[in-house]
Amino acid sequence: MDRHLRSAVMTNLMLDSALNYARQNQAAHLSRLCDWLRIPSISTTPEHAPDVRCAADFAANFLRELGMDKVEVRKTTGHPVVYAEHIQPATANLPTLLIYGHFDVQPADPLEAWTRPPFEPTVDGNNLYARGASDDKGQAFAILAALESYLKTSGKLPVNIKVLLEGEEEITSPSLIPYIQQHADELRADAILIADQDMLDPQHPVVMWGLRGILYVEIEATGPARDLHSGTFGGGVDNPFNVLVRLLAQLQDSDTRRILIPGFYDKVEELNDKERALISQAPINDDVGLYLTGAPKLGGEVGYPLAERVSVRPTFDVHGIAGGFTGEGSKTVIPAKATAKVSLRLVPHQDPDEVFEALTSHLKSICPPTVTLNVRAIGKAVPVKVDYKHPAVQAAAKAYELGFGYKPIYLRGGGSLPIVHDMIDVLSKPNEEIPVVMIGFGLPDDGTHSPNEKFHLPNFYHGIETVIHYLDLFSHV
Repeated sequence: MDRHLRSAVMTNLMLDSALNYARQNQAAHLSRLCDWLRIPSISTTPEHAPDVRCAADFAANFLRELGMDKVEVRKTTGHPVVYAEHIQPATANLPTLLIYGHFDVQPADPLEAWTRPPFEPTVDGNNLYARGASDDKGQAFAILAALESYLKTSGKLPVNIKVLLEGEEEITSPSLIPYIQQHADELRADAILIADQDMLDPQHPVVMWGLRGILYVEIEATGPARDLHSGTFGGGVDNPFNVLVRLLAQLQDSDTRRILIPGFYDKVEELNDKERALISQAPINDDVGLYLTGAPKLGGEVGYPLAERVSVRPTFDVHGIAGGFTGEGSKTVIPAKATAKVSLRLVPHQDPDEVFEALTSHLKSICPPTVTLNVRAIGKAVPVKVDYKHPAVQAAAKAYELGFGYKPIYLRGGGSLPIVHDMIDVLSKPNEEIPVVMIGFGLPDDGTHSPNEKFHLPNFYHGIETVIHYLDLFSHV
């Protein structure tokens, strides 16, 4: 038999064996995922640090059981990371894929809003309910189950694999960035695979070719030295709340919803015709938006369709205002200070540091001398745009079609994943940007970060098969 034909036959046998294993072991994979979900690995609260470590140990043990090499739980300045690899001899001449995921979860608050215990996984019909079921333990485990399906049947993988799982994604990965910088040589690969996204629905998988960045800030207006009686001092001092609200109102045009920071749009990239056509294929319209949000009417920047407003246009949002009196009854107080937390979602070419400086300068230029203004940056993420035509990304589109039976939609994500830009920045070769393949098996109504988070189990199983197909397809990239 011809050497190339023999190789193709062996590859097909590996693929078929892995797919059969995944189908025969759906119950076992669900059971192991539930074991992982029972660990309350909440990264934001110090009392759960042992649980985050326990979740790391669980992942490491599973990686060892399925046959990965060099499996280690490694310390960082914060929560640990898990690293594993399966590298074949150089003579095999296989491409290398770096897999990223996270095992930390959001707090379960408010507990009273859960209809099922957040850390006791519950299957109800086709849905698995638990904190972390969709974000991101369920999706990360789908990748691990795909690796197991190959290793338990063929004893090897069709590509070289490196796995990096972290425990700080929900707190913007503060320890992972220096870790990647310190271990760049070890982590180098030909592409990065991340499964931490939503599909539009079970019939519309999504290839994500970009993410918005974010600038999250706290704006504090300080007035009198202490809280004052409004009857005695009202009209004599400027109420910090009044000033803060006026300042916030001057950051966005009330008619067009355009952001009013000078120079803010100078670097905003407009879509070209091909990109606009690609995004317009998504069934994202006002009817869908109204259904998903429950809002009486949609808003946003005038002149752009909903699919673009939620993905490729910058935004400004107030997330909370604190200060003064908010208890039962009344208290006529002029607060000593008022604070607002706001964010600006950013798009390619907008730099969070530059936007922060522009925002701070603008606020101070319009702030009256009756209060002292302090603007603090709390979180930042650089926007990302991926070449959707790259063969590694196109392989994901084909894998979706094979795994789910439907061609994917190409979208830019409205959310932010800070680590994506940092991985690209650190791990790319000179003059050659490493492709990041962003897929996912969640659904928009999964309730990630909310009570009653769920994962649609058919998506879990199809997701495993999609990754199995992707590993096979990536071996030919």
